[in-house]
Amino acid sequence: MNEASRQVGNARSQPRGQPDRRATEYVVLAEISRIISSTLNIDEIYEQFAQQVALLIPFDRLSISSVDMEAHTVQAVYAVGGDIPGWERGIVHEIVPGGISDILARDRRGLLFRTPAEEEAAGHQPARDLGGDFQTRIAVPLFARSVFVGTLNIRSLQPYAYDENHLAQAERIGAQIAGTIANAFAYGKLEETQRALQNAVTELQRSNQELEQFAYVASHDLQEPLRKIASFCNLLESRYAEQLDDRGNTYLHYIVDGAMRMQALVNDLLLYSRVTTRGKEFLPTKMNDVVQEALANLEVAVGESNAHVTYDPLPQVSGDAGQLARVLQNLIGNALKYRGQEPPRVHVSAEDAGDEWVFSVRDNGIGIAPEYAERIFVIFQRLHTREEYGGTGIGLAVCKKIVERHGGRIWVESQAGAGATFYVSLPKTAE
Repeated sequence: MNEASRQVGNARSQPRGQPDRRATEYVVLAEISRIISSTLNIDEIYEQFAQQVALLIPFDRLSISSVDMEAHTVQAVYAVGGDIPGWERGIVHEIVPGGISDILARDRRGLLFRTPAEEEAAGHQPARDLGGDFQTRIAVPLFARSVFVGTLNIRSLQPYAYDENHLAQAERIGAQIAGTIANAFAYGKLEETQRALQNAVTELQRSNQELEQFAYVASHDLQEPLRKIASFCNLLESRYAEQLDDRGNTYLHYIVDGAMRMQALVNDLLLYSRVTTRGKEFLPTKMNDVVQEALANLEVAVGESNAHVTYDPLPQVSGDAGQLARVLQNLIGNALKYRGQEPPRVHVSAEDAGDEWVFSVRDNGIGIAPEYAERIFVIFQRLHTREEYGGTGIGLAVCKKIVERHGGRIWVESQAGAGATFYVSLPKTAE
């Protein structure tokens, strides 16, 4: 016999005068509050809760069920005393229209059936039909912040064991435990969601590793045949160009151009696949040094386009300096590529945004229509033909992957024909 069952017997021997019952109820409610605040073990709370209820309302079975109104199901989460086949702990039932749980949710008040005949007359299936010998039943809805979260069921083997006073006491007791039921149910849902999320993350990591490995191997293995194609085409062009007619030279040019574009695409794909696998350790990085490195790499392009590139004093962040330089190099390089009629003007600045720095690269180029503001960061997405602007369509995707590796975000604000401002947020580090 467990502790709750021993409490049942003790409770039956107590005087049942109204003043004593009210005093006992105050003590029980206070003790339930103490139990709830003293432990996080939900099973321990249920067990001690049942012991306290037995002091006030003698029972032969007490059960608590959680309700999921979204799934329209009810599940027994605790039971003590005699069994009811099919309603053991852990079994999930659908909420039946017109059933006990449905009525409790609708009327928001408890039910009292003093005999199986009363329960049957109300249109419900009494416990005796399920193989239980219970005669009297109290069913109480549990509401937490106006949300129906569960039911409390108290049963006796004796007919007329409970009255309206018992029902009122059960409702007051149920109100004490409702919040705990809601928290336990929410915690269970959270654990289930976290497990599913962790499984999804693990699977995604595995898939990403396989894709990165595939991209690296494919890119590496494609390099050699492409080099051979380009090399032999150049030999053909240099040795046999005079023996080919105009159409033959045009075909040869297409082959060389296609091989070179494929080689550039493979190189960029290799770079994309290495962002996470070949990235360096994050170290304190002065962004002024990073922008200077990017401009040094773009020195020829800046001179050819007669561009004017300026930058404010920039803060220090924690990151991979080489990757961050590539981000700024790509963004500034795009400003030079997609320029308008005027010489390019590019300005790099940073803004303190609380727990992060927001860097911006502003230009006076051809701009981007707002509907394409997200599409441009997707790999292989291009807004212009290769004849208009060269490139593989991977540069901004690489930027996005690098920024996300650093725990930041990248986005653009622009209007067609009115220049563009690219923003990069990076978490702060200690100065």
